[in-house]
Amino acid sequence: MSTELRARPRNRFRRRLVATVLVFVIVGAVAAVVGSQQGPRLRDVSYDASGLVSRPAQRVILTANQAIEKVSAADVRVSPAAAHTVTSSGNTIAVEFAGPLAYDRSYEISVDGVRAPGQRATADLRASIRTGSTDVLALVPGGDGAGGGKDRIVRRSLDAGGARTVYEATGISEYARLGRSLVVVSGTDTGSSVDIVPLSGGVQDEDAPVEHLTLPTREGRVTALHAADDGASFGFEYADTSTGQSRDVGLYVVDMTGTHLPTAIDGSGAPVTGAVPMTVGQWAYVPRTESALVRTGSDDLVLVDMSGRTDAVRLGSATYLHGFVGTGTTAVVETGTGIVRLDLTDGKRTELQAPAASTDAAYLGRIAQLTDDSYLRVVGDVRSDGTISQRIVRVDGSRASRLPVTVPDDASVTAVCPSPNGQFVAVAAKSPTGGLVSIVDATSGALEASIDAGSVDWCNALPSGDEVG
Repeated sequence: MSTELRARPRNRFRRRLVATVLVFVIVGAVAAVVGSQQGPRLRDVSYDASGLVSRPAQRVILTANQAIEKVSAADVRVSPAAAHTVTSSGNTIAVEFAGPLAYDRSYEISVDGVRAPGQRATADLRASIRTGSTDVLALVPGGDGAGGGKDRIVRRSLDAGGARTVYEATGISEYARLGRSLVVVSGTDTGSSVDIVPLSGGVQDEDAPVEHLTLPTREGRVTALHAADDGASFGFEYADTSTGQSRDVGLYVVDMTGTHLPTAIDGSGAPVTGAVPMTVGQWAYVPRTESALVRTGSDDLVLVDMSGRTDAVRLGSATYLHGFVGTGTTAVVETGTGIVRLDLTDGKRTELQAPAASTDAAYLGRIAQLTDDSYLRVVGDVRSDGTISQRIVRVDGSRASRLPVTVPDDASVTAVCPSPNGQFVAVAAKSPTGGLVSIVDATSGALEASIDAGSVDWCNALPSGDEVG
């Protein structure tokens, strides 16, 4: 009797276990059948909203709920249209965009006929993404009023009014974004200081110390500040003024992954401590790299690896550096015979298209490249009083038209600086009453924002040097 009673609980347990296993088997079978009939489903979408508008080769990753067969570019559509490539592996699909996308815009990504291995059913995956908006940093000169006469670096968002102070100090002359920090040059014509200001929430982090750089000599002047896009280094032109005269004027680099001490770029194009620096007529970092394109004091063109890992490459000569095209592998340079596009990978030069309407003026300014096929240029005619009446011309291939941006008669355009994605441009103008930067649409000329300042950080991407004329 007792043996029979002990057996009953074990039998009940076995029956429950078998029933549970059967339920799981049935559920799994049903799920497999449903999955084979419905096809894969979209589980997740990941992307960097800010990166999509500021850098090329940015990806949107679509993750399915199961492994999928290979997806081709023909299966993927993007609306509004944007050039892209497609790769897939496992349960992910990567859509990589050739160039930066438009600011603050929704894009729809559609993937047709997605199939899991061994299944007949297909499914269409749909994803909606929203790109980031943009802001600019501007240097607002100090006055006698609020702020105690200090200069202010302010942040101005294009999708909201007003400006927010990022950092303030006396005698600020130049600045550059450096990852989550800001490099600030301040001082006088004879002596400069360089500070690395940590940021938090887009403004100075009051709880973190400001790093004061040790410069190469007791006293010196810092100009032509530029920073690499990845924040790994920055550079500037330095002149030793400790004797009351400018000596050993040339290019220096600060490696943020190392000692943070300025190191001279020598005549061969290598960073060498204590060397006589390479002379500089103009220079700037090549976008999205740690290489710099330098026009030396003798008009030689040198591509310098600021990290020192590869040898410098000499690319002939030029009389002026206008800027870079698209992804940065091509530069626009002026020679003694005209303006060309210089391929930085092989040194090949091709003539820049310049319709008559973009060159039939007494004053011809810097080329501001927007895309591979379009650019802006300031041109002007001489008035009877000797001043120049300026206008901005947009060139698209073989066609040139005027960009409807008004320049006041008493002002002169000092720079035209494209946004990272070429959608907007900053038009910096100077008049007897001060500086004004107008942010306008690069296609229509419509005003987006204006700032009482001399320039914005978009201009830091252009090679240092005066406007040509």
